[in-house]
Amino acid sequence: MPEIKPIVWIVAGLVLAVLEMFVPGMVIIWFGIAAVVTGLLALFIHSPYVHFGVFIVLSGLMVFFSQWIGRKITKPEPEPVGANRLTDAEGRVIQEVRPGEPGRVKVGGEEWRAECHSALTVGTMVRVVRVEGTRLIVKPL
Repeated sequence: MPEIKPIVWIVAGLVLAVLEMFVPGMVIIWFGIAAVVTGLLALFIHSPYVHFGVFIVLSGLMVFFSQWIGRKITKPEPEPVGANRLTDAEGRVIQEVRPGEPGRVKVGGEEWRAECHSALTVGTMVRVVRVEGTRLIVKPL
């Protein structure tokens, strides 16, 4: 296996670090840091097997731990607010719904105007498909 000179490792690492500024994702930087560390190690140890081993292990560990820490510190998307929270909720028809004519449904203790592509009689259980303004688009369960 040919030996790569330390300066090549260091320059490649710096190029990868600069490339991180143009490519989103916070991944390439870890390969750049691993290459720089491998280049510094190559000044003292002259085995290409050690160089490649250190590069692979170090970059893999840094990518894994950065992703793991990133998932730990980022917060999940907040719950939807307003009428959007009703998507996929279940309710009951309290005023008949006909195609083209809105009726009324009760979802989560609140009454809403509702529309459906098919006729729904009073008492029918429905699921909210989406919210359009102040109307719920529903489908029968």
